Formats: sequence, C-alpha cells, structure tokens
Amino acid sequence: MRARILSFYLPLGLLSLVLSALDGVAEFRCSADISYTWVKRPSVATGHQGLVGGGPVGGGPVGGGPVGGATTHSPGQAPTQVPPTPTPEPTIVRLLGLERSGADEVGARAALQMETDRQRIRASEACKREHEAFGTCVALKMSARATVLNSLSFSARSELERALAEECRQQEGTCLGVEVSEPKCREIVAAKPSASPEPEKPGDAKGAKQPPKDGKKK
Repeated sequence: MRARILSFYLPLGLLSLVLSALDGVAEFRCSADISYTWVKRPSVATGHQGLVGGGPVGGGPVGGGPVGGATTHSPGQAPTQVPPTPTPEPTIVRLLGLERSGADEVGARAALQMETDRQRIRASEACKREHEAFGTCVALKMSARATVLNSLSFSARSELERALAEECRQQEGTCLGVEVSEPKCREIVAAKPSASPEPEKPGDAKGAKQPPKDGKKK
C-alpha cells in the first residue's frame, strides 16, 4: 500500500516543481525604429542670370560712362556670375517603431528581423508616394479632406486645392533609402503572483473569547 501511495504522489511533486519553475521564465523583447531619408529637389532659378555691370543697360551707349549709377568694367574683366543655389540637406523621417518578443534573445531578434524586412518595403513605398509622385500626393491629400472640400464654395474649394498642390510641390524630391536602427533587446522577468493569505479562522483570532465553563458540579 505504501508503494502505491509513493508512486501516486511522485508525479504530482514533479508537476509542482515544473510549474514553480515556469513562474520565473524570462521573456526577451527587441525593438527597432524604421525611417527613410529624402532630399528636396533643388529649386530652379527664374529669370536670366545676367552679368553684373556688363553690357548696355536700358539702351545706354556701348563703352560709355556709368548710366544711372551702374558699375562698369573694362572689356578684359571677367563677369561676375550669380552664385549657384545651395544643395538641400537630406531629411530623415521616422515612420514607426517595432517590437517583437521571444523565449530567448535569438528568437526575439529573428522575429524582429522578419517584421523589419516587411516594413522596409512599406517605408520605401510611403517615401515615393510623399516625395516622388506629385499626382499621388495631391490625390491622397484631397481624399483625406474630401468632407471639407465638399462643404466649401467653388472659390474656397479652388483655393484649398491650390494650397494642397503647393504643399505637395514643396515636398517634391528624391528618396535616398530606408534605415533601420540597431535592435535593442532587454530581458523581461514576470513577477510571481503573491500568494493570497488564507482566511483567518474564528477560533485562531487572538484574544477570542472562550465560551464560559460550566461551574456547576454534577
């Protein structure tokens, strides 16, 4: 009989040990940020790039003296060129942050890598919609404000449409690439739930009054 009792309680003891060990299992979480870089298209200078102080001005005599205070130069003097437009600096746009978890750091990194590979394509498409496709940019902005546009008068609607088109024109440029930050991984240990106190029995309370003893003798 004793052997049977031991064989019955042994699996229960092992099960309780496994469950207590699972309470302290750690979880790893890895996170990264996805962004894209684009550069604005250089603006084209309007008007002709004339020479400073060179040639006839307003029909003045060739080789004559100063006309209206204009500066003259000798025929062999090199003309002064208009300085070129400075090249715009690239702009970094942060799209979203990703986080994936796993039983260990290797698993968490692998899950994060799979998601970042998928989001790279979406980030590239988003950059092209915003900065390389003028028509798509205007269509998306008007679609997002369709309710407002429909409630405006003809003149106000035209003004808003021109403003949206100008907004897309200001952000025209070239997409340079998508960047993913270095993953940051950390270990998360779940806190063990605190055991709830057992309900106190009425007889275990301190100072509980005992029932009076019967002093009568039989």
